[in-house]
Amino acid sequence: MNLLRNGLFAALAALLLAGCDLGAGKGGEIHVGSAPEGAEIYLNGTKAGETPKRIVHLAPGAYTVELRKQGYERAYQTIALLEGREVDMDLELKQIVGLLLVTSDPAGSEVVIDHEVKGTTPALITELPLGEYPVVVRTAGLPERKATVVLADRKPVKLEVKHAPRVAVNSYPPGAEILVDGELKGIAPLVLEDVPTGSHQLLAQLDQYDSQEQSILLMPGLNDAVEFNLEKNSGTLLIDTEPAQVQVYVNGTLFATTQPKEGADSISQPLRIALKAGIDHKIQLVREGYTSTSLTVQTAVDQVVTQHKMLRRIFVYDTRITTKEEVIDCRLEYKLPNGNYYYERYPGVYNTAKAANILNVEKITLDDDRNEAARRLIEQSKQSMEGL
Repeated sequence: MNLLRNGLFAALAALLLAGCDLGAGKGGEIHVGSAPEGAEIYLNGTKAGETPKRIVHLAPGAYTVELRKQGYERAYQTIALLEGREVDMDLELKQIVGLLLVTSDPAGSEVVIDHEVKGTTPALITELPLGEYPVVVRTAGLPERKATVVLADRKPVKLEVKHAPRVAVNSYPPGAEILVDGELKGIAPLVLEDVPTGSHQLLAQLDQYDSQEQSILLMPGLNDAVEFNLEKNSGTLLIDTEPAQVQVYVNGTLFATTQPKEGADSISQPLRIALKAGIDHKIQLVREGYTSTSLTVQTAVDQVVTQHKMLRRIFVYDTRITTKEEVIDCRLEYKLPNGNYYYERYPGVYNTAKAANILNVEKITLDDDRNEAARRLIEQSKQSMEGL
């Protein structure tokens, strides 16, 4: 009996010396927690879930536990796990904070982030976790400025706020283009908010009016107003054409095409053209199939000049009809179902050739002798159009 008892003690001693306990054969366990929770667990470099988690059936040995969470520094701990042992691990994660430097012109402005005052400019703010923040900069007597900043890592972010002046610009009449130092800024009335401080040249320009310039000196926080009273410099040409659909060029540039009056192509609606007063303007009228024509127009300020222009049609013979009585050179309008031909023999003179009386119908080209006058007019119009 003593020998049996001595043998059991010896076996137990051997197990203890081997670093084991009575739970041998069950594997080890690690209980991993973190503050805050939801951190990714990496066990010897292999992802093993998220905190909190109980990791079981681990073989004895050394383990490195790494915790990762967006916006927090990584945390590590190394343990030696024995057979059948349980290890509790609870790591506190340190939040990563960004650096935000806010400056303003003028300095001394109040910096508000998420409705909380963080200091006055220049302000270095160091306790903000990574993320996106609305920033408001308040300066006494000036409009508050708003911005959004994103802190993505430890790299400092700089927010510079300049209280540029605000200038209201009006023109009379309204609608003038406003240029600042040669750059178009918009149509009056408008408010200029992003023009740097200092001296600038403002220009207002509006069709039919003389352009005007003004020099301004802008200071930080200035609220000012600039007005342009423009003087009209133009008269009006009121022109209609026979026929309609005539292209109207003003000083070599296509202005518009006359439109039919009451749906009739024979005459156009009046076309209104504003012309700078006191100088000559070349007006050219062009429509395919008609002779081009031109005129020179000069107006006084607010004067209305009316013109009615008729373009001569270029008559081109395209068909020769041989009948029992005569040969008819004409411009064919159409062939009727009964075989009759309806044609224009001379400009504005129409007639019908009876089918029973027709011996032959053939085409005439522009090169035919009968079209010599048409060719001459076409060439004259072409030269006129080339000069546009």
